[in-house]
Amino acid sequence: MPSRATSEGCSLSWKDIVDLMDKPSLVRRVPGDQMIRLQVTPVDLGNPASAVRFIGKTRYLNGARTVVTHSVDDATEHLTACLDAMDQYGIKATAFVNTKSQVMERLWPRLRQAIANGHEIGSHSRRHMCRLPDTSFSCFRILTRYEIEGSRDDILEHTSQPYVWSWAYPCGHCSGHAFVQRKIARAGYLTARAYPGELQGRHLAPGLQTYDTNPYAARYTQVVQNGYTKLVAKKGEVAIAGRNDPGLLNAKFDEVHAGGGIYSFVSHPQMLEYGPDGFYERHLAYIGGRDDVWYVPMGPLYAYRILAEQTSVQQLKSRDALASFCVFTQLDPKIYNGSISLEFEVTEPVRVIGDGRELAEYISRPLDRWDGQYFRRVDGRILLTTPPNTIVEFR
Repeated sequence: MPSRATSEGCSLSWKDIVDLMDKPSLVRRVPGDQMIRLQVTPVDLGNPASAVRFIGKTRYLNGARTVVTHSVDDATEHLTACLDAMDQYGIKATAFVNTKSQVMERLWPRLRQAIANGHEIGSHSRRHMCRLPDTSFSCFRILTRYEIEGSRDDILEHTSQPYVWSWAYPCGHCSGHAFVQRKIARAGYLTARAYPGELQGRHLAPGLQTYDTNPYAARYTQVVQNGYTKLVAKKGEVAIAGRNDPGLLNAKFDEVHAGGGIYSFVSHPQMLEYGPDGFYERHLAYIGGRDDVWYVPMGPLYAYRILAEQTSVQQLKSRDALASFCVFTQLDPKIYNGSISLEFEVTEPVRVIGDGRELAEYISRPLDRWDGQYFRRVDGRILLTTPPNTIVEFR
């Protein structure tokens, strides 16, 4: 995240003072009873013996073995080529952009297309201001509501994306300050990606292979990019190492895949080599196109975890079906607009009905969306993928 340190025009307001004491709610719910909205009453609940038994929720969507999530940082002319490469290999990413960059007017049309292709646009502030080393005071002055909420609003204004789930700290700075994390949460972001210790090389391979326990200082598995230089006060130009050996990059993915984890990798579009012989596209080709992988941007991935935790499944009296279930949540569907996957044990052939419509069986292929409604059969079980607030029947 190379950027010249600056503290110009921080746009502080009295609201930034209020944020120091604010304790945000991290899970947004809608009022009312979703079961009533589904026309389910206590008399409809039951747990009859049936040919279908609910086992639980799958760890990842559609029971995928592994997750691949990519994030790329900075508003740069190279972002278009980067998105084109990802689309060629079926990789889905969060493109973190600083929304007041001069190139954004040229990038917005391509970013709107990226959203339609299953990518996410995340906030990287408005002006990408950094100070090295960061301090509590510099973070307070730089990461104002103008930067944090303003960049979110810019994305919503210029695209059809319904929500902005993700933030990335400019230069990776300030991610360790609790009051900054609270400001990010207060603005409605579900996760904020860090970029730790680039001067010490700690940005190269933080090694995370699952969800971060602190989603507001979220780490990742490794970077995939060339080295670069950075201007540092009192030191001048400092060389920052990259990580661009395809064998090394692919081996780390293999390690995560073998463990059934989350492979999260970070790149800067201006630090990549494009074309089929470049290390970036060679890595994308290696990890892309796999039937047992869920390809998903960072924000929807973290939203999935919350959605799965906050969704309930209640069996209903079957009536004329083999079994019926109510799948419901109080979470705001504008924010948590994805699906979850449920596992059922079945003892006879069934058809699966969602809200009165027969669902299609999933055909084996790479999974590159976070929504949808379908099912697939696996060894005498059925994996049902559905948005919440649905009545599911097996017939």
